Amino acid sequence: MTSSNTILNRIFRVLFLTLACLKSVPSGAQPLPTVIKTQALDMVRAVAARDAEKLAIYLPPKLVRDAGGMQGLLTARDTVNKYMKQFGAEIKQIVVGNPGKIISYKKTLQTTLPQTTVVRLMAGTATLESTLVAISEDQGIHWYFVDTSIYHGKKMTDALPELSPELAIPPMKPPVFKADP
Repeated sequence: MTSSNTILNRIFRVLFLTLACLKSVPSGAQPLPTVIKTQALDMVRAVAARDAEKLAIYLPPKLVRDAGGMQGLLTARDTVNKYMKQFGAEIKQIVVGNPGKIISYKKTLQTTLPQTTVVRLMAGTATLESTLVAISEDQGIHWYFVDTSIYHGKKMTDALPELSPELAIPPMKPPVFKADP
């Protein structure tokens, strides 16, 4: 009986080690660019839906605090909604491009993604090209995003002082307005 106990003991050890190894491998592990783009698309859907609570998940915690927490974000959303309604503005489309080079810097991963936003206005459409700065503090599991059309220059470096000097953030382009015929 001791030999069968030894065999069972070995089987349980192998099973336990196998399960422990499997647990350490992320299920459905995807390449980082795919994770970044998937989360960026989820974030822009929250923007288009004006879902401040969902958007807050993708904003760096410092920016949420600086905005006055969740209540501040909700107030900002209401203000934006008011002005959009007043000027007949409606987000028609947000397109996110593929992430650029992923940089490891000061215990974070960082990259940029191009973003194009088309807004319908009373007299036509405006197309805005900007860049999203993406930052992960947990080796790429969760990403925070900052739009350079809102945060740029000193405002960006104040909001995100841990940005890598290697991070290539293209200069902002002026919006392109196309009047209705």
